[in-house]
Amino acid sequence: MAMKDQIETEVDQYLADNGMSTNYHRLMYAGPSMRTRHSLVLVFTEVGLITFSFSIVSKSETQMFFLPKDKIRAIRLDKKRFVHKLSMEAENEEGQIERAQYFVSKRVFGRPWHSETLQYLFDKKIFSTLS
Repeated sequence: MAMKDQIETEVDQYLADNGMSTNYHRLMYAGPSMRTRHSLVLVFTEVGLITFSFSIVSKSETQMFFLPKDKIRAIRLDKKRFVHKLSMEAENEEGQIERAQYFVSKRVFGRPWHSETLQYLFDKKIFSTLS
């Protein structure tokens, strides 16, 4: 099974187990630094953002995290010369706002869904501005 199919299956199963469903998945690679930019797969859905954090060395270290849409306060994707910068603000369990920044490669060879998601997100302009 291809990685994209496997991730989509896991997302659908997680959502079904929690009484939710989605009509689309938009997958994109990201990471906390330029050197590790492929350590996360972000899955944008209409119910929220799901992240898969994984290790190239050990697949058993893969972790999934769900951030409901109503907890996301802002998402911004800035075009840069070599990589794009994804900035997010979300409310944590204590009601405080947390900020995160990720680097997103413009292109990941062999993964057309990455480029398709970037183009879709830029075209739809679904990002809100950060304060």
